Amino acid sequence: MSAVPHVRTARRIRGLAGWLVALGAIAALWGLVYTANAATQARATVRVPVAVVDTVQGTSGWGDVHVEVDGVQVPDGWLSGARPAGLYPQGVDGRLTLAAWGSTRTEQVLSRADWLVTGLGLLAGAALLHPLLIDVATGRPFAQGNARRLTALAGVVAGTGTLAPLLPVEAARLVLTRTGLDSNPALTPGSGFTPVPLLVGALVLVLAVAFRAGEQLTRDTDGLV
Repeated sequence: MSAVPHVRTARRIRGLAGWLVALGAIAALWGLVYTANAATQARATVRVPVAVVDTVQGTSGWGDVHVEVDGVQVPDGWLSGARPAGLYPQGVDGRLTLAAWGSTRTEQVLSRADWLVTGLGLLAGAALLHPLLIDVATGRPFAQGNARRLTALAGVVAGTGTLAPLLPVEAARLVLTRTGLDSNPALTPGSGFTPVPLLVGALVLVLAVAFRAGEQLTRDTDGLV
């Protein structure tokens, strides 16, 4: 039971499969080079994400914490950090980038390691999708193994999307501790948790279940027609 796509459509699907692998390889290589370069920047400036906490009781709310910039005055207003993205502890009012001199190699690597994890995740995802897309191009979407590939892809999406943002946060925690800023209640390591990667991974997992049913149906009907 298979329906072979139109020749032009099949060619486009094969091309997409190849481009995805190439993109994943480029992303993984860039992440590796970018993170490895960070290891050579020890003792220089490291940049990490921090969250700004409103420490005045009862005035919490996005935009309430003022950020001062030399030479800039805002008439009848103020500057504040970027709007928090994701789930933060109560009282977080914005996000800033902390630049601190005298970094360690660990801080530098962790501050950029999200690029490496994301790049490797893209490469792994592309490698899993490539054979599946080729099977789709040849009219065999429910070929043996595609459900297993989608299950693995769900894990890659959820794992990569959850782990990558945590690494710069760990770098921020180390920097705040080294500089003594961890004692200041107005600053905290800054990246909020977002459930989006877990939700996308769950959707891919549901798709894998559907493909597993399709594989079973294909096996049951194979040779009957």
